[in-house]
Amino acid sequence: MASVSAFVAMGSTHPNDNGFSPEWVAELWEGDRASWVFRPSDAEKRVKRYKPESPDEIFDAFQKGLGTIYRGELTDSKKPSGITLVVVILDGSSLTRSIRKFKALKSFDVQLAPVSWSRTWSHWTGDWSVVDE
Repeated sequence: MASVSAFVAMGSTHPNDNGFSPEWVAELWEGDRASWVFRPSDAEKRVKRYKPESPDEIFDAFQKGLGTIYRGELTDSKKPSGITLVVVILDGSSLTRSIRKFKALKSFDVQLAPVSWSRTWSHWTGDWSVVDE
């Protein structure tokens, strides 16, 4: 059964503060096969899906979706695009291997929100699993 293992909120950067206006949320669904689902906050826009061919291509599939949504903003330029990405990666996500690639998106404001504490119920062990960093 697939579940979301990471998500990225994307939107227009506030010109003076550290906030942004969310426009899209990209969800990384993992299970038998990974898939990115880009959901717009505007109901007039359509959901977009991107399926990587292998776990090594998960970030590339995200980048393809990002480039489709924000045409012309996906460059190696250090010129600010005015777009913020807030990245949340849950424990066990395959996206963990690609954290450094978010740093290479030089024209975007990027915030990586680490999971510093979590508690999840394990149906396998019948007990709580706590991660406290």
